[in-house]
Amino acid sequence: MNYTTFVLSDRFDEAFLLASTLHRAQKRKNIPAPFMAHLFSVAALVCENIGFVCSDPKQAEEYVITAILHDTIEDQGGQKTYELLTEKFGKQIADNVLMLSDAFPDEYGNKLPKSERNRLYLEKMESAPQGIVVISCCDKIHNLRTMVADAMVADSLDSFWNAFTLKPGPTVANYQKLLNHYIARLGADNRLIVLYTDALKQVELLLD
Repeated sequence: MNYTTFVLSDRFDEAFLLASTLHRAQKRKNIPAPFMAHLFSVAALVCENIGFVCSDPKQAEEYVITAILHDTIEDQGGQKTYELLTEKFGKQIADNVLMLSDAFPDEYGNKLPKSERNRLYLEKMESAPQGIVVISCCDKIHNLRTMVADAMVADSLDSFWNAFTLKPGPTVANYQKLLNHYIARLGADNRLIVLYTDALKQVELLLD
């Protein structure tokens, strides 16, 4: 097994604190858990899997930092947050987070329609470094797992799906398109692909 070992330094602690500060009032869809639960989970998956594709320990930590910050630009400030990340962590991490953002809100907080954001996000992932693809895959794995768990306690499937911007069919179809891309970039035998495929199958059952 080829796995690069790395440590999390004070820079990760600083990123964790910033993420907690920016997302403190934010909640998840359906179950109003603190949004940080998502960031914990994505960062944990990245910690466990980035060493399989990244041979530089310093860069591996940067990808974990990116994971804990990956929704800051999209959800918490757009351009101003990009500038803040550049100031605190450098342009590379700020650009990494921007690459993982499916939206760049304007000064009024407006975003493009979700279907267009999905298309542009997939285009970005086609040319993204492999480490960024790993973070993206981990992000979507946790989203899928949460969808399955949330549906179990929803009042109805209709109320569950109403929390999403797109209708159920297009929502699941987008996750399938991403899976095809992840397989092409990471390989069908990558263990993240197995986790993603299993979670997607469970979400597909929610369409019945």
